[in-house]
Amino acid sequence: MLGFPYAVVKKYGDDAGGRHAALITYYGFLSIFPLLLVAVSVLSRVLVENDALRAEMVEALVPPRLQETVDTALTSMPSSGLPLAVGLLGLLFSGTGVVFSAYETLNHVAGVPLRSRFGFVSRYARVLLMLVVVLTAGVVVAGLTVAAAALPDQEALQRVYAPTSTYAVVFLVLVGAAKLLVARPVTVRTTWLAAAAGALAVTLVLSTGGRLLARLVSNAGPVYGSFATVAGSFALLYLVSQALLYSAETAVVLHLRLWPRALDTSRPTTADVRALELLATEQERLAQERIALRLEPPDDQR
Repeated sequence: MLGFPYAVVKKYGDDAGGRHAALITYYGFLSIFPLLLVAVSVLSRVLVENDALRAEMVEALVPPRLQETVDTALTSMPSSGLPLAVGLLGLLFSGTGVVFSAYETLNHVAGVPLRSRFGFVSRYARVLLMLVVVLTAGVVVAGLTVAAAALPDQEALQRVYAPTSTYAVVFLVLVGAAKLLVARPVTVRTTWLAAAAGALAVTLVLSTGGRLLARLVSNAGPVYGSFATVAGSFALLYLVSQALLYSAETAVVLHLRLWPRALDTSRPTTADVRALELLATEQERLAQERIALRLEPPDDQR
């Protein structure tokens, strides 16, 4: 009964999951503001004749603590033409860090050899496309939130509609991320479980993030002082990153049957051997390079 969850935790440790989650958290924190600025800038120009809807969309999209900062930054951006386009592209590239981290992490978890990963141009194209998908999904979620709030006298329906629609959007984004970023054929059959679990984690954070962040900031205040908001944001993002990474590990362990794993490392199981082979072959860098794994018997059995 515990063999499968132990195998997931074991693979998370083999893959240095904590370090990858920390990298995604770091780049995610640095990417949030530029991506929000791109989304709000586009909304401001698309909804230029509907100030009320624009305000509602921005309120649903941007966390309250960042709204004033985003508005101030928008006033300093070019208003139109080539300077605006260049500025938006620069902001998009500023937000690529988190997607590149996700790309490296997903391929590492899946054990894709380095020689088989996407080339420079293809990698950048996929990362930028993934950014567009994420931004579009964020705007769609904001629109669904606004639509839920507009439902007449249906408070119970609003409470169900908003998180359910958000869950569906995030689920599709995570399935798309696996398709775009993993450098090997990926089917929905192998990714739906990870996407479902990851979407649940993200939806919970989006639904309760404001209250949870306030609690984290309050707890961090005595230690971090004025830096508590940043510390709380990092803690919240790290929880999401870990949840997404554990979801991906679960999908890989299930798909490749990497369980049960041995408690005694001197007596590896077949799943242990497959997991070690995955880590070894990932280091193949040249097209003609192949790495083989050989296990020698313990000293007391020679």
